[in-house]
Amino acid sequence: MLGWAFPPRGANPLFEQYDALIFDMDGTLVDSMPLHLDAWQITSDEFQLAFDRELVNSYGGIPTRKIVAMLAEQQGVTIDVEAFTRRKIALYLQHISEVSVFPTMAELVKAQYGKIPMGIGTGAPRDQAQQILHTTGLAAFIPVLVSADDVQNHKPNPDTFLKVAELLGVDPHRCLVFEDTEIGIQAGKAAGMATMLATEGVLKRV
Repeated sequence: MLGWAFPPRGANPLFEQYDALIFDMDGTLVDSMPLHLDAWQITSDEFQLAFDRELVNSYGGIPTRKIVAMLAEQQGVTIDVEAFTRRKIALYLQHISEVSVFPTMAELVKAQYGKIPMGIGTGAPRDQAQQILHTTGLAAFIPVLVSADDVQNHKPNPDTFLKVAELLGVDPHRCLVFEDTEIGIQAGKAAGMATMLATEGVLKRV
């Protein structure tokens, strides 16, 4: 894979071949994963669930309750999934105001605003996503949002990104997806979209 950095101002030829840009949110546009993982660590300790930070991070894009259920099954333990999820979310929300946009991604969004339609497809609940988008100012640039509450089949299924394309009125094959996890990349490819891996603002074609 080749690393790629976009010019900070003006249109980029890379984007001219697409009709829309679609972004994951957590870990892609915004630096929120450390806060999520800290909340996961505390909650896992409280519920006596073995916690692997790298593993849980790789599940980015999948709603918390689904990850908890998967981990419990993998470990052969019984967990109150709803109680775990409520506790983890409560811990995360205590620090949600600390979430910031990766500077490179902020420049990308601002540079392409008004030039190409943009949307967000996230595994986060709608209320959390909206709060982050408004707090960071991203809502002013990216009006279309599809959250975990808006689809039944989450990533790595393509439904989230297909819904974004539908709302943008764009052919899925004419979309470019930005994601920070392999699960998200799988979802983008399953939707028939081109994909780029976004790791803390550093982009790579995949």
